[in-house]
Amino acid sequence: MSGLPPHRLFSPRVGTLRVLAAVSGTLVVALAALGLRDPLASMSSYTAALMALNQIAPPLLLLALPRTIRVSLRGHGKGAALASLLLDPWAATTLFIGLSIAVSLPGVFDPSVANALYAAPLGVLELLSGLLFWAQFMPATRRIRQAWRAGAVAWIGAMPMSVVAVVWMLSPDVLYTPYLDVICRWNIPPVVDQRWAGLVMFVAGVPVQLVGVWLLLGLGAPRIGPATGMLARQSSGRERA
Repeated sequence: MSGLPPHRLFSPRVGTLRVLAAVSGTLVVALAALGLRDPLASMSSYTAALMALNQIAPPLLLLALPRTIRVSLRGHGKGAALASLLLDPWAATTLFIGLSIAVSLPGVFDPSVANALYAAPLGVLELLSGLLFWAQFMPATRRIRQAWRAGAVAWIGAMPMSVVAVVWMLSPDVLYTPYLDVICRWNIPPVVDQRWAGLVMFVAGVPVQLVGVWLLLGLGAPRIGPATGMLARQSSGRERA
């Protein structure tokens, strides 16, 4: 268990906010699924759909977690043990970075690995990796106690995606073979469509970077209330005794 106290955003007083987050997250997932139906129609549209599943839907869905789930994540039962396994910060970050590179620059990997990846349901993988990664920064699911470390994880995870986005925007050649001879739905050349896709990816990565800055500055550190402070002082007194 992380030991982090409950956060204001997860109090019963903001139940309406959780409902709005749930509706918004579900709507984003539904719209993104529609955008994945024809991946060759436009690289920028396909990237926007993947980024929506990976960077927009996850924080909304995590904010919408009901109270029963939030309590079970902080308990000592089977749910908490499973959460500790699934929400391991380094495993989640490794999965996030690996999937970002594999999807964005498939030429880095062996062709058989790239083919297997693209045969898998990419939308589901992007949503899953996004949920696990964003869970490292949400108060109800965060496993890294120190705010600055959580901020560092946010930047470490976001950097590869941002670098790939810049490569897409600056490359004079089309990096994806399937798009070489395809005129996208916007009636623009493939290389221009690729640059727009890079811009979409770069902008989609900004929120997690801002969260990283927030945490690095210590603004996301858990607040110690009167009760928590009293317990800490009592524990310190017992240790000295």
